[in-house]
Amino acid sequence: MKHLSMSAAAIISAALLSGCQSDPQELLGYSANQLCSRHFISNEPIEFITKNVVPEALAALPDRPEIGVDTKLKTVSVSAQVDGTIMTRTSVFRAGLGCTLLFDMTPEQLHAQIKHVNLPVPTPSTPLEQAIRRDVSLDGFFAHNTSNYAHSDNTFAVAVMYQGKLVAEHYDEHHDGDTRMLSWSMAKTLTGLLTGILVQQGKLALDQDVVAGSHSMTIANLMHMSSGIKWSETADIHGYQDLAPMWYHTPDSVQYVTQLPNEYEPGSRFEYSTGTTQLLSDALKTASGGDLQSLLNLYHDGLFKPLGINNAIAEYDEAGNLRGGARMFLSVHDWLKIGQLFIEQGSWQGQQVVPRSWVVDVMMSPGVAKHYGGQLWLNDMGWLMPKLPKDTVSLRGHRGQYVVIIPSKQLVVARFGAYGSAVNKHIGLANRRVFQSVVDLIEQLEK
Repeated sequence: MKHLSMSAAAIISAALLSGCQSDPQELLGYSANQLCSRHFISNEPIEFITKNVVPEALAALPDRPEIGVDTKLKTVSVSAQVDGTIMTRTSVFRAGLGCTLLFDMTPEQLHAQIKHVNLPVPTPSTPLEQAIRRDVSLDGFFAHNTSNYAHSDNTFAVAVMYQGKLVAEHYDEHHDGDTRMLSWSMAKTLTGLLTGILVQQGKLALDQDVVAGSHSMTIANLMHMSSGIKWSETADIHGYQDLAPMWYHTPDSVQYVTQLPNEYEPGSRFEYSTGTTQLLSDALKTASGGDLQSLLNLYHDGLFKPLGINNAIAEYDEAGNLRGGARMFLSVHDWLKIGQLFIEQGSWQGQQVVPRSWVVDVMMSPGVAKHYGGQLWLNDMGWLMPKLPKDTVSLRGHRGQYVVIIPSKQLVVARFGAYGSAVNKHIGLANRRVFQSVVDLIEQLEK
């Protein structure tokens, strides 16, 4: 076990991170899951993760945490004393499925879930075609990295695909193009693509009803973030939120969402909700065959394999629900392929992987809100940035994960990092910096 100490600055920044959400169970669960996934999937050193990814969560704990990493069993446990009692949360790595936070199960019981599951054998992904341009600089994306975590953009990796080829990339010392990077909410867009594949197979329909507990909505409502279910993605004025409790207080994310009350008529308004995407993930599981094997076959054979993505990982909760709203890991280069798939309107090297109509008319067109399509952000920055092309769309993940796609420029930009709390508190400004760097990049490419 390793003791971890935190500076006063980190403790102050922890308050910015958690606000009223200083629940030790959430902080320990978040930290254990992050440490496990990023260490065993992304191959980041534990020291790097504690200093550059989760320092605020660890600093917000009431006692100095202890981190235990079992490299043989591939588990990570984080412990701290809470009200005189030692509280421990453990996350378990399973090959091909990433890390799962334990609640009621032992590691042995969790592994037993996949006893008869045929997991794909990971192999290197198909390399991107390259046309590296030495005249293109990505320094602008790294300009706001500082030694102060809370006030730093903490950029880890940036890669650029232009006219179908990798033209520029830059990384810190712990990452490269083959590093599998956590998506956070960028996974929502992958879940949207998988939905389109099932529609193409005749197993789902946009107007199909979905029943979740006492709730009823359509696939279209779920795609457009308009389920009708009362949800708080971030803490409200009373400190209430649903996101952290769904992930870190319950083993079953889908059940958590189905037990929430109804708030509005489905389809009548936009409400960004990771819980809504969890319901969509559950619909995918049911439509693909109802078990883990059929779901694995869907995303590996239906989406990843045609793109030459051969070692991606999607994570699950303890109840066996795909965490399609947040937790998928693809290499930096493979994230560029996902972006290029949109530029090619669902086609890859002559094969129509996702229906063109689904990509263009459902995902890349306004749904209930003009700035959001089908599990995909549309150009909500254009009014601030006139030089940003109007057809810009983007995948975005918690604290600074982006894939920016501009079909008219045949451009895809992938950016990964870990915004500090002070940066994340002003996410609009942080977004603007990234998109301004994209605009500057276009000027370089078109010189």
